[in-house]
Amino acid sequence: MNQLTAILALLTISSAALTASAGTASQTNWSGGPGIWGPVTSWYINFYESTGIRYDFANLELEHCLEQVVDSGFAGVRSVYAEDINDDGHMDVLAAAHTTNEVAWWENDDGSGTSWTKHLVADGFQGACAVCSEDVDGDGDMDVLGAADCGGGVVWWENEDGSGTSWATHTISLNLSNLMCVDAADIDGDNDIDAVAAPIDSGFSKWYENGDGSGTVWTEHHVTIANYSACAEDIDGDGNNDILNAYNSSYMDYPGITWSENANGSGTSWTNHEIVDQYYVRAACAADIDGDGDLDVIGTGRDDAVHPANTTWWENQDGSGTSWFEHTTVNSCFGDAVHSEDLDGDGDMDILVARYWADEIYWLENRYGTGTVWDKRMVDEQFDMATSIFARDIDGDGSAEILGGGGSCLSWWEVLPTSGYLESSVLDVQEGPDWQSIDWTCTEPSGTDVTMQVRASDDPFNMGTWSDTLDAPCSLEGVVNDGDSLFQYKVILISEDSVSRPVFHDVTVAWNPTGLEGGESGRRYALFGAQPNPATGKAVVVFYLPCASSANITIYDLAGRIVRSVSSEFESGMHEVKTEGMDTGVYLVRMVSGDFTATDRFVLIE
Repeated sequence: MNQLTAILALLTISSAALTASAGTASQTNWSGGPGIWGPVTSWYINFYESTGIRYDFANLELEHCLEQVVDSGFAGVRSVYAEDINDDGHMDVLAAAHTTNEVAWWENDDGSGTSWTKHLVADGFQGACAVCSEDVDGDGDMDVLGAADCGGGVVWWENEDGSGTSWATHTISLNLSNLMCVDAADIDGDNDIDAVAAPIDSGFSKWYENGDGSGTVWTEHHVTIANYSACAEDIDGDGNNDILNAYNSSYMDYPGITWSENANGSGTSWTNHEIVDQYYVRAACAADIDGDGDLDVIGTGRDDAVHPANTTWWENQDGSGTSWFEHTTVNSCFGDAVHSEDLDGDGDMDILVARYWADEIYWLENRYGTGTVWDKRMVDEQFDMATSIFARDIDGDGSAEILGGGGSCLSWWEVLPTSGYLESSVLDVQEGPDWQSIDWTCTEPSGTDVTMQVRASDDPFNMGTWSDTLDAPCSLEGVVNDGDSLFQYKVILISEDSVSRPVFHDVTVAWNPTGLEGGESGRRYALFGAQPNPATGKAVVVFYLPCASSANITIYDLAGRIVRSVSSEFESGMHEVKTEGMDTGVYLVRMVSGDFTATDRFVLIE
């Protein structure tokens, strides 16, 4: 059997006039997702589009985070960072790609975070794993530091004219391999920027002294045990940068977190302090979680039978870093990258976590600012191979946004948008209606609002303007035109703060039939194409006939071959053609009925 014959044998196309539920139509489930314009004869579980709305099988809620994609084609993202690279007052994005051995930055074109221009810092940086940005040579502009795990070593790139368009490469060290991190800070107190790195095979974190402050002469100094991450922080509050270390591999006797005290402030004498052992850590950072003015430590790791882990924070009990008390955040909440920032603008530090194997990014809200109660907020539960997270004010609105990288994608998310909307699919009641009422149920805590807009038409290609805002369920008399058989609603959710969130539960529209048939109401022939489009595995081709007539529906592949053609007599109204068993690809569907001819394109994906 050849391929075309096989497709024809597997393709099942059936048609039937669709019927409407006379008098009322309701929607209580949106789990089918967006993309269906319609007309449809039942809202079922789909809708047309939404912004800032989280939808599921029972409720509509405001999204906790709204995504903006920076780049979806940067293969093998391992590290993300944000800094104003070209000194234009806008926060730019910096990243390292392990697969393509690239380090690049994206210019925030107008400061809103919606338009980005990519600039290459370096290619051929073998095994690029980590990036950060500081003014290494003290010339007043931001340079870039990088670390690699395949021989690239530790390098910094000089921003030659301050615009980020011309870069000079300077080697800090090529003696290290299997590097997972890089940081930049003044370690020896001489007011210039030094570098910190931790190779996973040597077991020692190291710092590199910027000899004359120009970044041309570097001296390596050993610190203490660390093999997964090391960063500079003033843990004991004495004004000197210490080093926070995380280690978990087979090179170590046991996994855990330590900090290395910069004993004399010059980086030549180090005292190691244990925070926790037997903790299968993947990343650690420091922040004042309980608001007492000193730095606490946050860790996240992977959970297994030998090394249980969680996203945990350790309280720096007296501010000196010698006494630590462990606090759990949310059970079974662990990951591969961690960062801390005030994400909801309430003045306390929250926690961001990325989970590589689960493809998740989420944040933990420090509800009372004491670190004792945490609420898990999902950022993205389908972010491929999430490897790195950061937080800065990306859009210039004065609040911190979330920056994440993984797979081939860089994205940022605005936390807790205060408004959102959802537009329904266009409903066809298939008769001339006398519109009666719209009713809905919702939960509106203090400081929140749920409103509605509606519209009706007889032309699916021109649904007209939305009605004035409806603040409560009401009569539709004078709101939409009687006799228009197509109906659409828009639900709008608003919150004045980041804590109170409205929830929308269901909606019902009611009408009385006027006795008009579809053909008498002025409707015309129409091919609405395949729904959804693109479709997974199968699609439904929808068309409309204003009166009983014959129609031919023909499906072609892009080579012009007929996959299947169906001709039949149909009653007036909406009809559907179901396709099954077709290969993935792009298809054309053509409708002919009398003098009417129309063609549309649709895509089948796996």
